[in-house]
Amino acid sequence: MTNKASNVKVSLEQILASREQRANRQQAWLFQSEQTVVSVTLVWPGERKDTELARQVMAVANETLGALFRAHHWTVSRHQALQPVTGPEALWSVAAPAWMIKHVTAHLEDTHALGRLWDIDVLCPKAGLVKRDAIQQPMRRCFICDEPAHACSRARRHSPAELARVIEEMTSDYFACQAV
Repeated sequence: MTNKASNVKVSLEQILASREQRANRQQAWLFQSEQTVVSVTLVWPGERKDTELARQVMAVANETLGALFRAHHWTVSRHQALQPVTGPEALWSVAAPAWMIKHVTAHLEDTHALGRLWDIDVLCPKAGLVKRDAIQQPMRRCFICDEPAHACSRARRHSPAELARVIEEMTSDYFACQAV
């Protein structure tokens, strides 16, 4: 990552446009390779999505996923990391069954120290998005109160300041331990 984070405020329109572009990229990758596509974004509340900290968290996600795929002897035919103003993203094309990848990535989201900040989507070339319930995995939990994450998000149960504080604690603890 040679360029610096933009650290600019982004609008809802930019976020929605970025989601559409990501969905188009995912579909193109599925069509081109006919392999499972893993799409990674961050759970990153607030108006500034492309920050140095967000990029550090995504770098750990990429390192961790790369190691996970190697440990399972799954061939990665393509990997791309992007740094749009709407926050870092990554795409992987992996030669392994989508349901199997979803199992290990859901576990990673639930157990890695930064995993709750990662949104790892797994797309099957034939069936599309593989959801947690399709592999009998529980819904993601809120990283503040442990209630279902989608319910907290929809109800805006936690203030942006509270979310930022918890993310700061989570990341500073993680990176402090890595420096030792």
